[in-house]
Amino acid sequence: MSTQSGITASPDLLQSFKSLDSTLIITISDDSTQLVEDKSFSAPSSTDPDAVFSSLHSHFSAQYPSPGYAIFSRGHNDYVFVSFIPDLAPIRQKMLFASTKNTLIQQLGSGSFGKSYILAFSELDELSSSHYEHATLIKDDPSLLTESEKSLKEINSLQSLTLSQTAGNSFKKELPSMHGLSGGELFFKIDESLAQELGLGIESTVLVMNINSSEQLVLTSKKSGVQVSDLIEVILTAVGENSASPSYILYGYAPGKVAFIYLCPSGSKVRERMLYAANKQGLLSHLKGDYFTLGQIDQVLEVGDLDEIDTSRLSEEPATTVSTDKNGLRFSKPKGPRRR
Repeated sequence: MSTQSGITASPDLLQSFKSLDSTLIITISDDSTQLVEDKSFSAPSSTDPDAVFSSLHSHFSAQYPSPGYAIFSRGHNDYVFVSFIPDLAPIRQKMLFASTKNTLIQQLGSGSFGKSYILAFSELDELSSSHYEHATLIKDDPSLLTESEKSLKEINSLQSLTLSQTAGNSFKKELPSMHGLSGGELFFKIDESLAQELGLGIESTVLVMNINSSEQLVLTSKKSGVQVSDLIEVILTAVGENSASPSYILYGYAPGKVAFIYLCPSGSKVRERMLYAANKQGLLSHLKGDYFTLGQIDQVLEVGDLDEIDTSRLSEEPATTVSTDKNGLRFSKPKGPRRR
């Protein structure tokens, strides 16, 4: 069974599901190789939604913000699948659980779950019978969705499509890309003004790009004459010191050489992370195919926060010491994703 994360259900878990008549909690093993039953969960004796969601709320509250999956029975060969991935969960856990969900459902048998009964929650207050009833109702009648619910549904659909297109790719980076699209397909349009800028050449220029509410990739900042030593300061000014939104950044750091930077701050919303991560590879393919020559984009950096950018990779001379700019900022090698 191919999957992006490479994690599959353990034989014991598959057997537990076959005999399930109540509620089951699923987690990832300590060595991140298998999906296993969470033995710390005390299943309710009843399959009544009030009892089930009361027990789920208690369990995930105690484990918060750790993600997990839950399955409970609605009758013979009829089950509800709940994916609970809090926004505050560590990035690696979020990515592992998000990229493993589809494979788990396939292993268990997608026919065991009606389309209205595969649910994704991210907040503790969503683990209630009333929210469950609302969620299943709007699955049958999408017109009942609020604007925020419509947005979440679009991201969930995007995630599912992304995972199906990337079968066989293993999860190798802790942050933050899911290496979404294997080809040049995009889920957004490139704004005309941005397309014009891309066609002009970007030597010594920094372009900061974001996906707007109209599902277009737009140019949000441009700065010319940028030296490598000033890169962090320029990006910081462009995105804002306290910004928690992801960005795509292009920097022409040398003649005929371009760096692509995917910036995903540690405080960014999971919906935005999923959107940007899912489109990263497609955007790269599009840029390489339509705007840059073969090999011109030769540096691809993925960072959580600006101080993780290793500017020595963009220097003509190999860096022997940690570089310092005129304001005394130190640019160290990436330390990996931050935890909150």
